[in-house]
Amino acid sequence: MINLLKAEYYKLLHKQSFWGLLFFSLALGSLLLTDSKNTTSDLVKGSLYNLPQIYFISILFAALFIGEDFENRTIPSFVSAGHKRGAVFFAKTLSYLTASTVLLAAPVLFHSAAAAMLGKESLLSFSNMLTLFMAVPAMGMLPLLFAFLFRDIGKTLVIPMVLYFLMIFALNSSRAAQMAVLLPIGQIRLISLNQLTSPTAVTAGIDGVWIFLSGLLAYGSFCRCDLK
Repeated sequence: MINLLKAEYYKLLHKQSFWGLLFFSLALGSLLLTDSKNTTSDLVKGSLYNLPQIYFISILFAALFIGEDFENRTIPSFVSAGHKRGAVFFAKTLSYLTASTVLLAAPVLFHSAAAAMLGKESLLSFSNMLTLFMAVPAMGMLPLLFAFLFRDIGKTLVIPMVLYFLMIFALNSSRAAQMAVLLPIGQIRLISLNQLTSPTAVTAGIDGVWIFLSGLLAYGSFCRCDLK
């Protein structure tokens, strides 16, 4: 297990696509702040408001980090070498979620630091911080699920992208207020607008369900699939 984790994190840190997407995430997150339609009042809330719009970066990375490893038979080679599927799944999931969280949270952290330097620091409540702590990893679980379901680059990219656009559509529909709390990206949007009224236990529970069910389905699919 330890050797698998070391191998995955070594690969992550030396993967050019991760660093390229990280730079793109920071650049796009900063560019979106210049949007005149952004109605938020500070850098931190503005960055949170735009975070759902960069969700596709996590989807793209799942295709490049997990889907590509299936196509290149890197993951099957781990199993063939004698590693248990559970250990392979855990190492891949943990390293991917680390990368996904960094890619999505980087603009928020960068703009939080910038706001503090400018003397305009905006502190979020503890309940909002807890919701973010659960919602950002939950956002990464959907791409991971489809990566283990389809085990390729194309479908791992296309299907979550379609769902992503449907979620964005839902957040801009007439029933956005009802739908937003059920979606991790919706919860983040509500926080940015100071409109999240659901108890923290509820939002954390919803995100926990996203994480647990996505992980369970992904693991089940991986354990039953033929890697030959």
